[in-house]
Amino acid sequence: MIARVFFTGLLLITTTVLAHAEEYDPNAVNIVDAIDCKLEAPQYMGFSITLGDEDGGFKKRGWKKQESGNLFLSQYLLPSPITIAGHETSTIVFSANAVLAVLDVADPSQLALQENIQNSFPGTDKFLGERELINKVEKDQETGWTVTTRITRNISNVSSHPGKTLVGCSYDTSVKLPGEE
Repeated sequence: MIARVFFTGLLLITTTVLAHAEEYDPNAVNIVDAIDCKLEAPQYMGFSITLGDEDGGFKKRGWKKQESGNLFLSQYLLPSPITIAGHETSTIVFSANAVLAVLDVADPSQLALQENIQNSFPGTDKFLGERELINKVEKDQETGWTVTTRITRNISNVSSHPGKTLVGCSYDTSVKLPGEE
């Protein structure tokens, strides 16, 4: 069931992106805009799907794939540094639905204060927090599908990247078919 809903949602998102193909070029997406939550969820999905393309994707952008040391993160070295939250980096990571800059910041709490993000694990060395930017539910009158879009600004640290802080954006879209709760 989960696979069907995921596939259906992916199909809906891809169809939406392709319907606006003349207006939208995933290769034109600026990675800083993606990390700073300046994309719509369908734009982000269209962009992230193209990264694995053999004839384009990350290679076309000049990115170099790196080992992340974390099964849940795909890591890339950018050809030139970007600035995120006032810090320069050339390393980014992608998770299932997020893109994050890897910053040389050992303690994420100062960035979290700047971004107005609370730690879900206070009093520990673990930092995981988010600030919700968008949470909208839309029902397609033709299909009866309910599409929920949630975009959040994220800050975290992970054991695979000691002394680093991950800052970025999560683009989450879920689809419920008619009659599903």
